[in-house]
Amino acid sequence: MVDVGPGRYALPMETPPRSTLPAPGPRAPSVPPAGAVARLVRSLRGLPPAQDWWGPGCAGLPGWFHAESAPTTEATPRFRELYARVRRGERVLPAEAGRHLYLFVKGMLGDELFGYLEANQLRLERRGLETHSVCVDTEAPLEANLAQVRKALEDAAFFGRSVVLVGHSKGAVESLSAMALYPHLRAHVRAVVALQAPYGGSPVAHDLMASPEMRRVVDIALPLLFYGVSRCVEDLCYPARMDFVRRHPYPADLPTVSLATSRDSRRSPLWPVAHYLRQRYGLASDGLVATVDAEIPGSRVVRLDDLDHAQAAMLGIPGLTPYHPGDLTEALVALALE
Repeated sequence: MVDVGPGRYALPMETPPRSTLPAPGPRAPSVPPAGAVARLVRSLRGLPPAQDWWGPGCAGLPGWFHAESAPTTEATPRFRELYARVRRGERVLPAEAGRHLYLFVKGMLGDELFGYLEANQLRLERRGLETHSVCVDTEAPLEANLAQVRKALEDAAFFGRSVVLVGHSKGAVESLSAMALYPHLRAHVRAVVALQAPYGGSPVAHDLMASPEMRRVVDIALPLLFYGVSRCVEDLCYPARMDFVRRHPYPADLPTVSLATSRDSRRSPLWPVAHYLRQRYGLASDGLVATVDAEIPGSRVVRLDDLDHAQAAMLGIPGLTPYHPGDLTEALVALALE
């Protein structure tokens, strides 16, 4: 006890133990989880350098199927007549048009693009026609989407409906492939409209997958950004298309209209790619598909030299594109039903 004054005592105070915890420092800022683009960049940086690629690319491959397929028929003049009438507000669809179901099949990345094929489909609906979008996965391989096209056709057949297939880009390839692969369904299809289909293959897809540097970008980007697989790009390379078409040739007796386009204008967002294909291979293209690869065997071909790959399926800036997707589709469907 400690004497603190007359008659007053107090217990000695114990010194409190010193804390062993470190002094609080500045709080670290919270870091948001990395997005898909950041993960993509980090994944690419972590890969070893790719081998240099100096191969021939797709030289000599575009249009490979023309020598071994049914000839096409020129339909551009007739299309221009119909398109001009559509622009004037005249009726061009035949009376039978109302009896059919119109199935639209989207191309690659179609689920990611705002307004993709909407104007095309809406135009037919405004003409009183029944339309439906086939539930394909636009970043899936050809084989998986063929099953969806087949199911849509079988459903229509079950209810006694005749069908007009309208496909764009890879979606057109899937429509054409279904007709080649499932002969029993052809009786239920009145016509096929193939918009800018890489039927023979795509030089862009081929060069992407042939280059080791670009292929690894595709292998990583599609799963990270779009939950897809690089197989959907590989399906459009020339070797894959050669193998499929030679085993399953397209039926020349099925009424088909194919739109084969090109555009080499700086006003087009796809001009850098179209310019690359022209400079390296001498190809006329719409920026993604060579014109000669979009001319379906046995079809009536519409050839336009002022339309890029996006403008047939999406609304463009007024004054920068000469065609409206709805007008284009209405004229092509009328042509297919003649």
